[in-house]
Amino acid sequence: MAETDPKRLMDPKTGFCHQTGTYSSLRRPLPLPPINQPLSVAEFCLSLFQRTSTDGSTTFVVNETAGESLSHSQFVSQVRSLAYSLQQRYSLSQNDVAFVVSPPSIHIPVVYFALLSLGIIVSPSNPLSSNSEIAYQIQLSKSVIAFATSKAFHKIPFLKHGTILLDSPEFLSMLTESNIDNIIKSVKVNQSDTAAILYSSGTTGRVKGVMVTHRNLIGILAIIHRYNMDQGKDNGMPPWRPVTFFTVPLFHAFGFFMLLGMVLSASTVVLVERFDFEEMLRAVEKYKVTAMPVSPPVVVAFVKSGLTKKYNLSSLQRLGCGGASLGEEMAQRFRKKFPNVLLAQTGIYNCLTPTIPLPPISQPLSAAEFCFSIFNSTFTDGATTFSVNTTTGEALSYSQLVSQVRSLAYSLQQRYSLSQHDVAFILSPPSIHVPVVYFALLSLGIVVSPANPLSSKSEIAHQIQLSKPVVAFVTSETSHKIPSLTHGTILLDSPEFLSLLTQSNIVNGLTKSVKVNQSDTAAILYSSGTTGRVKGVMITHRNLIAMMAVIHHQNTNQGQGNEKRPRSVTFFTVPLFHVFGFFMLLAVVLLGNTVVLVERFDFEEMLRAVEKYKVTGMPVSPPLAVAFVKSDLTKKYDLSSLQGLGCGGAPLGKDIAMRFNEKFPGVLLVQGYGLTETSGGATRAIGPEEAGRYGSVGRLAENMEGKIVDPETGEALPPGQRGELWLRGPTVMKGDEKATAETLDSEGWLKTGDICYFDSEGFLYVVDRLKELIKYKAYQVPPAELEHLLHSHPEIVDAAVIPYPDEEAGQIPMAYVVRNPGSNITQAQVMDFIAKQVAPYKKIRRVAFINSIPKTPAGKILRRELINHSLSNGLSKL
Repeated sequence: MAETDPKRLMDPKTGFCHQTGTYSSLRRPLPLPPINQPLSVAEFCLSLFQRTSTDGSTTFVVNETAGESLSHSQFVSQVRSLAYSLQQRYSLSQNDVAFVVSPPSIHIPVVYFALLSLGIIVSPSNPLSSNSEIAYQIQLSKSVIAFATSKAFHKIPFLKHGTILLDSPEFLSMLTESNIDNIIKSVKVNQSDTAAILYSSGTTGRVKGVMVTHRNLIGILAIIHRYNMDQGKDNGMPPWRPVTFFTVPLFHAFGFFMLLGMVLSASTVVLVERFDFEEMLRAVEKYKVTAMPVSPPVVVAFVKSGLTKKYNLSSLQRLGCGGASLGEEMAQRFRKKFPNVLLAQTGIYNCLTPTIPLPPISQPLSAAEFCFSIFNSTFTDGATTFSVNTTTGEALSYSQLVSQVRSLAYSLQQRYSLSQHDVAFILSPPSIHVPVVYFALLSLGIVVSPANPLSSKSEIAHQIQLSKPVVAFVTSETSHKIPSLTHGTILLDSPEFLSLLTQSNIVNGLTKSVKVNQSDTAAILYSSGTTGRVKGVMITHRNLIAMMAVIHHQNTNQGQGNEKRPRSVTFFTVPLFHVFGFFMLLAVVLLGNTVVLVERFDFEEMLRAVEKYKVTGMPVSPPLAVAFVKSDLTKKYDLSSLQGLGCGGAPLGKDIAMRFNEKFPGVLLVQGYGLTETSGGATRAIGPEEAGRYGSVGRLAENMEGKIVDPETGEALPPGQRGELWLRGPTVMKGDEKATAETLDSEGWLKTGDICYFDSEGFLYVVDRLKELIKYKAYQVPPAELEHLLHSHPEIVDAAVIPYPDEEAGQIPMAYVVRNPGSNITQAQVMDFIAKQVAPYKKIRRVAFINSIPKTPAGKILRRELINHSLSNGLSKL
């Protein structure tokens, strides 16, 4: 039987082929030269250049600082001459490496192309690097010859073929040889040969040499060539040939690629040896510059500097901005000042779905009022159950919820002298009263600050010190942990509180009579403090409204028209004081769904509740997903009502996700990502296809922006590169009580502290916490990667990996392992299991067996506790 062409099975919207499990580009195929055809990237560029209508006298490169220039015909002539001279005067072989260290000059492009045409590997470096940095790079690349200037010569160690000075008479003589055969084509360079060794910025250690082949560069340049040709077709004009002012250095990957692209496009390059803003403006006017790559500080200078009025900048058509974030306000000011210049920002990932409209920011509106207004427009019957407490058997209908919220809000106004913006501390296990308290307080503009009822007195004292509450809502069991407050303490299990819920003769619309601004703080939630003491995170009503608007949008899209949507029944495994539980509770009201609560989580009690209440969905942490996979208790109960599990709080390993889908094929397991500081979800997977991207936490949520930032340089990184995830959007917190400057930058970007990367289709992958990376010698080891592997072992129930101090390595990976009952797996077997699957530096080198892994209520590993115990020999206490 003939094989089916995978292209015919490809989804035309996503490019995904279910048969092969691969994604294809949705753009029309781009023909490349056959891979077996000998071809250097220099020959490829020059062959396309020669097909253009460019006059050879057209300027190719200008050094504004030195006043030197080179025409295209001079450039081609000098490349051929230098290639010939290098062959005649030096015993260089193909695949030898040439180190290039020089400021921008008209000679650098000639050197690059001559070397590339001979199959010699180009390895350019920053001329400002120190002697030791250059020595390290030369050690990496194994260079045999160097091209440098007199100023940089002293930094170059002894090399086999010495150093050629670019500002010497000898070098200049090599550019003017006559009677040269067509030397460029006489050398057979394979496309698979290395063309260049470029140096990474060293964000996770010392710099690394990245090998780029001729094929890599030809692939990039073929795209540029098509773009140029398509532009010409679109407007009926010859291909656009820009005059580009180079603000990026020629040793940088971006500058290196762009320089090749300029030759291919027969364009003009304007260089300066050292950047100066006014010199740049002068060059724009003098050379009629049409385009330039810029960093945000240069855009700011364009906006704020009066110097821009001194020069004629009318030739400018496009600025490409990257390297760091550019605020929306600054971008708008640039566009207003330069309406004819296209400002293209790079390095920022946006949500792929349309922006969701939000209420005008100036409209007074509390999160409670927003939820109730949407709820009132649904088809929910007031008798529909809102919440059930499986521990006590208590339940609350929607009509009771609305009545009790209004009654409590009225009672608080009448009996307590609470003011708007006062803070109310809440310390209670899950109960049907907690949602009533939340909504009543939010409707009055009082700030909700819920905490973990299992916290110690000292932890609660610290949280109260952060949030400065004036009143507390507690239970009889937790009241002893609360210090004296201005307006005292209200017991949720007292007759007095119950009387607050049943007031009659309440003025209609009380919640609307209080003017709550969307910018007001709605809640102070506490971060998990996995790497230090907890922090208080201020969430505004606007943050919560933005999150609820996204959920409402998704829900109405699923419902389609006026068709009655089936109600979800959600079992809450996440605590109501946690950000995930907090915003999900609001969402349940917004959608008119049912929530099932339990005062203290137990896996079997949860399974029993799923069967009894026909639970359709639940949020889970990775340890709970592991329990679903490994526990036989799941066979005791009817779980057929379950439709979906939303997993978050920590990365979930591919192996566990696949095993879950195999065991529960009718349940959609989707991963998402969010933080306290983003008011909950920031990314999520939608539908079975996206959920099938194992290891990914989905794409950016509506109205959300993200970028991956090099932690050392602040540079925004492209797809596939790991760095710290930064997020910006209407759900991002108002501020952090202690460390706002460290967490939020001036442009509203939230620094998550998570090491992540986006793939080429916008899917986010979480690697680990920035502060939790184990620093083994010069390497960084993500604990989560090792934990995923440990979870895949059939005799391991749970595991955590921490750094353990080591005199030689600095830190070594140490694993805490919870064995299956009856298992006798040894330390050596655990270490051997991992060693077979990872690079040597990632090996686990120490193992301890314990009964359980300490975690936060949301399922995050408390590494701090494990580290403290490992250092104090406290393993027996765990």
